[in-house]
Amino acid sequence: MVSTRYRRKDLKLARCHIVKAAHRIADQEMMIRALELKGSPAGPAYALLDRLYDNQRRKLDRLKLIEAMLCESIVFPGLRPPSLPPVKTRPHLRLVSPPDHLP
Repeated sequence: MVSTRYRRKDLKLARCHIVKAAHRIADQEMMIRALELKGSPAGPAYALLDRLYDNQRRKLDRLKLIEAMLCESIVFPGLRPPSLPPVKTRPHLRLVSPPDHLP
């Protein structure tokens, strides 16, 4: 399986595709209703509607995959790109025991 790194823009694009698929389905359903009112055969229109439903289902699955991958990368910070090295700070002072005898 190919490893894919998803980004926020991929999620946005997948959501846009889902909306477009929903519009296509709504348009096709309206066309089927119009054909039924006219008394025309709607068999091919139903076949297209089935394909549109399958297409939308695949797009929803992909959207869920992208959301899961993005949530996983947020939960596990090890999957993020490495950050800048930490800034050096002053060395910590250590407590030293006093000598046994003083001059």
